[in-house]
Amino acid sequence: MAMDDDGWVVVSGASGALGRSLARYYSDRGRRVLALDRTETDASQPGIVRRATDLLDEADVTHALADAIPLGDSIDMLVNAVGLIWNEPLLQIRAGKFIPHGLQSWQTVLDANLSAPFVVASRVAARMVRSGGGSIVNFSSIAAQGNAGQAAYSAAKAGIEGLTRTMAIELGPFGVRVNALALGFINVSSTQAHVADTVLSGYVQKTPVGRLGEVEDVIDAVEYLASAAFATGTILPLNGGLRL
Repeated sequence: MAMDDDGWVVVSGASGALGRSLARYYSDRGRRVLALDRTETDASQPGIVRRATDLLDEADVTHALADAIPLGDSIDMLVNAVGLIWNEPLLQIRAGKFIPHGLQSWQTVLDANLSAPFVVASRVAARMVRSGGGSIVNFSSIAAQGNAGQAAYSAAKAGIEGLTRTMAIELGPFGVRVNALALGFINVSSTQAHVADTVLSGYVQKTPVGRLGEVEDVIDAVEYLASAAFATGTILPLNGGLRL
């Protein structure tokens, strides 16, 4: 289904660095945008309807969609940018003892990176199906292939890729395409907060294009997946060639 300028764009994780930029991008182009996250931010930005929403609560997400978007309006696109970067190895040595990965942090990371995107995507898909279809873009990571020190994060992102493919299979007959971006290291505040400068510099040296990704690179890739009518179930790597 091609993008309809009259339809809504929903952005989850809209208070995060990528979600906030994507919401602004579509609003600046005259699209009606619903921004969902636990807190409302950038309330002064025109053209964006914001709802503070518990993205793990099915009823809360359903209510936010119904409250903000009239039932007769179409939702053309969901950018599912909600997530949480987390570093924690399976085993840590403390005072000469092996300390295993905590179950609570494991669950928190899976909730933020897998369960919340599932809740939002499934509820938005139900609205899309009723209005003729749409496009969903989930966010995965190169960590889905496995990344030392990120057991929970890697597992969650691998789950997103499986979820994306399954949703594409099930929803394709209803006109809903579902794809995902597998992001590398993007130059945003969340990356800088969780990855040391020396480590980032090392990744830049290993990356064929010789730099970190920028928000504009992510927007370009989201736009491609939104407009490529024959693309569904696609996991599009966006890492500057880091994992070649």
